[in-house]
Amino acid sequence: MLTQEAQILERFISVAINTKYPEAPPSEEEFMAEANALRAAFPVSDEEFEQIVRNLKASLVITMDVGVYISGRSSDHQSWLPGRRADIDFYYWNRFKRYLEEVKGWNTRVTANLETVANEIVDLLGDPRSSKPWQRRGLVLGDVQSGKTVNYTAICNTAADTGYKVIIVLAGMMENLRMQTQKRLDKEFAGRLSKDLLRLKGKQEVRNVFDGVGKIDSSKRISAFTTVLYDFNMSILNSNDLTLRNISEPALFVVKKNKSVLKNLESWLCSNNADHTGKIDLPLLLIDDEADNASVNTKKEDQDPTAINEAIRSILNRFYKASYVGITATPFANIFINPETEDEMIGEDLFPEDFIYVLSPPTNYIGANAIFGEDSKYDTSLVRLDTDEMEAYIPFKHKKDLPVEELPPSLYEAMGYFLLTNAVRDLRGDTKDHRSMLINVSRFTDVQVKIRENVIVWLEKVKSDVRNYAALDESQAMMIESIYFLRQVWEKYELEYKAGVTWKVIQQEYLHKSIAPIEVRAVNQKTGAASLNYDAHEEDGLRVIAVGGNSLSRGLTLEGLCVSYFYRNSQMYDTLLQMGRWFGYRPNYNDIFKIWMSEDVIDWYGYINAASNELKDEISKMNKNNLTPRDFGLKVRQDPNSLIVTARNKMRTGTQVSRPITVTGKLLETPRLKSKSEVLAANERAFKLFVASLDSSGAPKDIEQNGHFWNGIHKDLVVDLLLSFDTHPWHMSFQGRALAEYIEKNSGFMEWDVFIPNGSDESLFVLNGANGPIQVNRQERLITEANGMIKVSGTKVRVGSGGCTKAGLTKEQIQEAEKTYKQIHPDRKSKSVPDSAYLIGERKPLLMLHVLKSKQDEDLPHNPRIPETLYAIGIGLPGNGEVETANYVVNMVELSNWMDIDDNEDDDDAI
Repeated sequence: MLTQEAQILERFISVAINTKYPEAPPSEEEFMAEANALRAAFPVSDEEFEQIVRNLKASLVITMDVGVYISGRSSDHQSWLPGRRADIDFYYWNRFKRYLEEVKGWNTRVTANLETVANEIVDLLGDPRSSKPWQRRGLVLGDVQSGKTVNYTAICNTAADTGYKVIIVLAGMMENLRMQTQKRLDKEFAGRLSKDLLRLKGKQEVRNVFDGVGKIDSSKRISAFTTVLYDFNMSILNSNDLTLRNISEPALFVVKKNKSVLKNLESWLCSNNADHTGKIDLPLLLIDDEADNASVNTKKEDQDPTAINEAIRSILNRFYKASYVGITATPFANIFINPETEDEMIGEDLFPEDFIYVLSPPTNYIGANAIFGEDSKYDTSLVRLDTDEMEAYIPFKHKKDLPVEELPPSLYEAMGYFLLTNAVRDLRGDTKDHRSMLINVSRFTDVQVKIRENVIVWLEKVKSDVRNYAALDESQAMMIESIYFLRQVWEKYELEYKAGVTWKVIQQEYLHKSIAPIEVRAVNQKTGAASLNYDAHEEDGLRVIAVGGNSLSRGLTLEGLCVSYFYRNSQMYDTLLQMGRWFGYRPNYNDIFKIWMSEDVIDWYGYINAASNELKDEISKMNKNNLTPRDFGLKVRQDPNSLIVTARNKMRTGTQVSRPITVTGKLLETPRLKSKSEVLAANERAFKLFVASLDSSGAPKDIEQNGHFWNGIHKDLVVDLLLSFDTHPWHMSFQGRALAEYIEKNSGFMEWDVFIPNGSDESLFVLNGANGPIQVNRQERLITEANGMIKVSGTKVRVGSGGCTKAGLTKEQIQEAEKTYKQIHPDRKSKSVPDSAYLIGERKPLLMLHVLKSKQDEDLPHNPRIPETLYAIGIGLPGNGEVETANYVVNMVELSNWMDIDDNEDDDDAI
């Protein structure tokens, strides 16, 4: 960490640059001229100045797009904020903006867009000065660990400026999450430390300690009715005679999603603040963080709602004017809320009837796309776990009495890597920054405790060896097992190249000081929030190996997360995506963070990432077409990906689930196949019979794409192929029978284009055509097999290569399709255009026939169930802007046989 003088200099340079270059970052020469001119007034070392320059250069190039939203058609709501801006003193927003720019070093281009986002969302809320009552429901969708908190903090500041008097933030279900959120809002909204407020009973004066935005300007304040130490406590407020009536400033409550806490809050609000009708005449903003967790009513429509859902709705219904904003990265559960549900006593349900807003993360965010997507830049950060090894130590499925006498070798390697990243970060000058390692392999507290004990024993042995022997000559130190092991990890992951120094320098000069402060802590319901108290280590930085389960899986931020070791068995989108604590920001160490996880889970993340991107794409399309959240809800219900989400409560019932599924305008492939030899043989026969008919059924056409192309193929041949080609039930996007029935009934799909793309395999593979042999180059793909399922292509969950749906289009059509896509998605101009963009309305439907050459994982034993040549198909049905659906039918009993569903996967850590 920089000295105080260096921190002040960094702040001065940041403010000067942001003030002088508000529209675009300065050139290298302009930047260094400003920096050197200001340096003259500060006694900082060359090393500190170099660090300042690195920090500021990294922050200056960050950009952030504004979001996109769809809104309801309520005639009662009109845009109100723009017309009133001139009359509003944006005190709270302006001091928050100054804090971000002057203290946190944000550039003005990012804060300007953050301001736009906050203004747009607050304008979608109810007008706090309206004389008429109103209820508003909205949802803000962001990425996991992407900075959703800073967005709703901006909303809080703007809402307070515009006249909202009561702001309630529901901060997850666990106290450690609530405390983390309270600390953040204390610093960036209230402006003072709350840990001592409300502690004393009676009317004794409590000294204010200003913090964060409060140090910038404390002339106005927010009244905090909860503190870091206390969730909502009715007795303390009553003993201090605190009510909303005796304050003039906005009131802030940060509370857990706990039935008794919420009921007590409602009771206090009514008894101290309601009028004779039992309602409160103050505008309320209720922000529900992690809105998909516990807030959604999971009961049947003819049953009473769940306790937390009822409590939230009841609080909202106590106010004449109330806006509800759900915040989530996994909105499926919220979209499935019935928009018609309403109860006279507790009011309407939480369906985002009025708006859904999709946030754009800053460019320095490392999210699912960057690690698991088609444009992945950080897929090399993934280290694949050997499932056989893991099952021998900590199986996916285990009970809370699992004995843990030894840890998996890969976990020792991951911990060794974490120790070395500490040394590299110290070498880079980040000596006072927090560093964390995550170990999440069990939801059971008892198992976590046993793992922690083993980790402590190993770590203390390594620390002792390094303390006693690291200063020795390099060859002598290699006689010590622990140091030799760390050297092996150093070489395996090529850290010398990334660190820029030899192993000898790390061993003798950095290793001991870097790893001596590392602690091992359990993070679960038993240990409470104090187990990860980063604030207690602000001066020196906490270095911690955190062992936990569900407490590590939702909401909690692990500061400076360098290494993640993850072996959990969940296949529900929301659960698995929320476990991704490794998403986020990695300043100055984005090249050395690593994630250990199984191939299966890597595969799932690729699938989930694609589904999430489709979800956001739909919002952008609907925005252009002026569609509403209800339209979006219908669209999501017609997405095969959503069947996995809704399957949770139906998985073991004997009923069939039938649903109309949107199939137009998207590429549908078969990357998941059954590995039974007789099924693969039947697929091969159907595939080859279809190819054998092509020359006589359609006219070959020369195209620019590398492969064989036919047009004018009659749909009856395509229907026969789809009915004969068997796929795995897990991959619900492709249901051959449902697609065949849909195509057969659709008069617009009479003639098809057919394309067999060539791959990179140099040897020629021969298929028999009606008029002679057809020579193709097979496409090489990584193929794995487990539990009766063949998987194609790893994290991308793809069969064909990107852009294969261009087949059959002219150059002009391709250019026009790409232009249209980028107009709809301006935030993705620099990214690849997805295959769905080329499924334009005026083209013929496209069938792709993929001949794959299987490439097996070299680190795994040869699997005889994987054939050398594999056959797969893909279809692209052109989208014409209308919602066209096929009727998919899923047998939940059959699906449950293929999916490992944990009955308690959403529970807190089991005790």
